[in-house]
Amino acid sequence: MPHFRVTKKLANALRVKVPKAPVRSLNPDHEWFADLFPVGREKCVIWVHRSTLFTFVAPGVRAPDLRAFPEMFRFVVPLNLQKLGLPESLADQPGVHSPDTYAPTDDRVVVGSMLDYRHLYAHAVADVGGFMGVDVFDLNAELNDAPMSALKGQS
Repeated sequence: MPHFRVTKKLANALRVKVPKAPVRSLNPDHEWFADLFPVGREKCVIWVHRSTLFTFVAPGVRAPDLRAFPEMFRFVVPLNLQKLGLPESLADQPGVHSPDTYAPTDDRVVVGSMLDYRHLYAHAVADVGGFMGVDVFDLNAELNDAPMSALKGQS
């Protein structure tokens, strides 16, 4: 099952209550950290897989998208895997099609990587003059090529 570790900002936007006490995941391989952040005038959601730091961003998120948060996640995972040339069957590996749970973020290293990815994303969009000049899937692929200290400098 996807276990979404969400920031306070995203939890508020989703209108979900996350427990204040630490929550242990039944399967850490199914944990995704998520945040809502602005790029220019657009809202974006970023997901980062806990153990691999596989990352992707959904830009231009609106309130109806947030109401369908799990469905949006399940829609964009296979698209991003396909763009990277990976089999869509991998979408089943991180528990994409199982029931969802929500909890607060609990790993500063992953949150730090998520913040780095957010900054890289925002700068890349700004460098090409906004979302009209960017291929979102190519940009997500570039994020996944960025070396991260949490992965000991690997991507």
